[in-house]
Amino acid sequence: MNKPNITIEKITNMQILYIRFRGTYIEFRKNSRKLFGTLFTYAEEKSMIIPNVTKVLTLYHDNPYITEAKNLRTSVAMTVNTDIVPQASEPIGVIAISGRFAIGHFEISPDEYHLAWQYMYNEWLFKGTQSPRDAVPFELYVTEPPRSFKQKSKTDIYIPIE
Repeated sequence: MNKPNITIEKITNMQILYIRFRGTYIEFRKNSRKLFGTLFTYAEEKSMIIPNVTKVLTLYHDNPYITEAKNLRTSVAMTVNTDIVPQASEPIGVIAISGRFAIGHFEISPDEYHLAWQYMYNEWLFKGTQSPRDAVPFELYVTEPPRSFKQKSKTDIYIPIE
């Protein structure tokens, strides 16, 4: 994994449609394609997907070093236009994300995601001058995540900061 470029941005009212999963990260990975399928089907039926605008994300609600693995909450998500007012309906939820974020811009393979997260927290955040903010970190997929360990994709990791 190459050292990422890191930028800091302020996000204002990024509207997110999501489906939350509770369980281990291994269980989440086994179910994520199905969850994304449900999310995309809902968004397509409501005409919420805008080509080249809608972004796909994974939100991480808990710290895996504190929360018991079977209780980890992870959400598959996508951005929706702020002109669209989606109604939350089980299992679909709606939230808005705002605030300052450090964004690590990575080109990684599936087996490097954990290294990218470790870099963002252990090397950049905790050894740097920024302070963490109590908000949800997430991955934004700039390109589709690879299906094999030999392929790489562009993924941005967003860490909430003060």
